[in-house]
Amino acid sequence: MEPLPDYNELWRAAVEAGGREKIDDPGAVWDRRAGAYDRVRGEERGAAEVSMMAIGPDDTVLDIGAGTGRLAVPMARVARHVTALDPSGKMLAVLGRHMEEAGLGNYTCMKARWEDVTPGVDIGPHTVVVAANSLGFADLRRELEKIDAAATKAVYLFWHAGDWRERDDQKLWREVFGAEGGRVGYPDYLFVIHILHDLGIYANVRVYGTETVRHYPSPEAAAADWARMHEPPAGKEEVVVEHFRKALEPDGDGGYVLVRRRRRAMVWWEK
Repeated sequence: MEPLPDYNELWRAAVEAGGREKIDDPGAVWDRRAGAYDRVRGEERGAAEVSMMAIGPDDTVLDIGAGTGRLAVPMARVARHVTALDPSGKMLAVLGRHMEEAGLGNYTCMKARWEDVTPGVDIGPHTVVVAANSLGFADLRRELEKIDAAATKAVYLFWHAGDWRERDDQKLWREVFGAEGGRVGYPDYLFVIHILHDLGIYANVRVYGTETVRHYPSPEAAAADWARMHEPPAGKEEVVVEHFRKALEPDGDGGYVLVRRRRRAMVWWEK
């Protein structure tokens, strides 16, 4: 049998091509995006994804890349305790506000990059470890080993299935960042599966469809949120606004709605 490609090196090449490994302070980047990210965080999808995981009242959960709490808040409703880890202090501040609004106090925030955390030294074991849309590590194999080591019961990873962006989003990206499309997206969940297999972890996979509905008062507001998330070069503002003038639909109440449908994968294994 021919040996399989080194999927970790292929993954690393994709990350390096996108320039993400050169970001010195990702927390500062996400601090700038916290408000825009929170407005599109997909609360209903978060609750649905939590229902897909076997998390019970005795579980302690580590949420890696917790952001503003899309999963952390509904997980805190069913788990004994949630540790929300994220490099962005502003993201965690918003998460804390959502926890308070939900009347939840069974959580801890930890401001850190997962790459800088050593399980058993910087953070104790948790029964369940979750990482949703937060696998953007150059050395994915190393970080997956750490994720596995941090869990005593189960691990759940959420990642995209298929293209990194929808066709409509890809078109806007090329119009804003040039013919090369700017930063390339990450490989999909199949790379994660291959790397886990090399580690001797034979994970389960569930591929499912998602629908995200976002409401905006105007195309300009949608464009402003997109710009805060993606930081386009100066002079491209009208390109983004024009895109949303075409993409948005009236919601019947004087505002606009954007519907996005994607396929995602939940990769999980039990310890």
